Amino acid sequence: MGGQEPPPNPLDNRQLAIWINSIGSIIVASIVVILRLTTRIWIVKKVGWDDYTIVLATCGHIIGMALVICELQYGFGLHRQYISPADFSIFQKYSYVEWIQTFQTLMFNKLSVCFFLLRLPVDTRLIRPIQWTIGALIISNAVLTFLWIFQCWPVPAAWITSKPATCFTFAQLQRIIISQAIISIISDFILALFPILLLWNVQISRRTKIGLCSLMALGLCTAGLCMVRTILNWENENEDPTWESVPNWAFRSWEVTVGITAACIPAMRPGYRVVSTSLQNYYSLLSSSGGKGSSSSANRRKASDDTLVNPSDKEEKAQLARELTRPGQVVDRDVAMRAAVHTASVEADRAVTEGGAVGGVGVDEELPTRGLRGDVGNGSGGQEQGIKKTMWFGTECEGSGDRSPKVGDLERGEGVRGFV
Repeated sequence: MGGQEPPPNPLDNRQLAIWINSIGSIIVASIVVILRLTTRIWIVKKVGWDDYTIVLATCGHIIGMALVICELQYGFGLHRQYISPADFSIFQKYSYVEWIQTFQTLMFNKLSVCFFLLRLPVDTRLIRPIQWTIGALIISNAVLTFLWIFQCWPVPAAWITSKPATCFTFAQLQRIIISQAIISIISDFILALFPILLLWNVQISRRTKIGLCSLMALGLCTAGLCMVRTILNWENENEDPTWESVPNWAFRSWEVTVGITAACIPAMRPGYRVVSTSLQNYYSLLSSSGGKGSSSSANRRKASDDTLVNPSDKEEKAQLARELTRPGQVVDRDVAMRAAVHTASVEADRAVTEGGAVGGVGVDEELPTRGLRGDVGNGSGGQEQGIKKTMWFGTECEGSGDRSPKVGDLERGEGVRGFV
């Protein structure tokens, strides 16, 4: 009584988590492969064996996840004790086929990486090891797949245990799975570290070398997942395989997904460069148009402010400025009047400069607004107009130039010099 374990909870259910995991894995793998093919077809405009094999790996992965979803209908994710013998037999059949798919998917995934490395401009002496790796992957996968398919004779006895047949023992089946895992881990390490040797003497920038090697090193993540699922292989053969084998399957599914992603990311670099350049050009254009837009709005605000000025006021100020150019009209006015006229001159000058003309007469034709004596330098080679607007006037005549000017001196042509 004390040695018996209590029965499992019949309400335990991992099927929703399995379903979400399967769909998520399919979505991730499909997206990266679509991006890779988009880059190769429309940007690089060249498709190779590395693209064909990664498409085969993705198709195999989708088939595998579809098989897992079918397994949910026959008890995967539930406790074995609450599954009928008929359903459990169908579950084992789907699981048997799903392992075959795993072998093929992982092989095509690694072949894609090998073919990608062959596309790099490397020394021909380094091509031979990659070709050996391709041959080793194909031969080992063919042998292990053959052994797995014919683990029982007749073959259906692999999932119909009631039939008399000759089958491998559990330990022999584990050796098949462990052998495939060892080959997978070794190939992951070789393919992740081999780019360092390939790119060592290639005439590309150090930044590009580091980037490519880092991207290819993502395959080490696949090796780590493979190690974990190999350690969990015992879950596949126990008294409750439909429940206990879920973690092993989860690591196996993401081993394939991460492997496909790691194989696709380096091939998408040309697409990344195009997208980043396009975004930089777009934001540069956006910022420049924003600057032009702000300048246009400022000009519109300035024009609207100008429309608030009464045109007749502009004309009056321009008329006062014209009077300053006629000798004899300023010296007979008192200081206050000269200050008022000076202010009018400055405002009229600004109005004419901003408006372009007063009364239909151009600035250059009517009012001298640039280069006059008294204009103050602005420190940048130009002159600041309107800060001190003065005009030189004077006539040559006989007599002393020291006396003070009187009314009528200018009209009589007597010597008067000064600033207004």
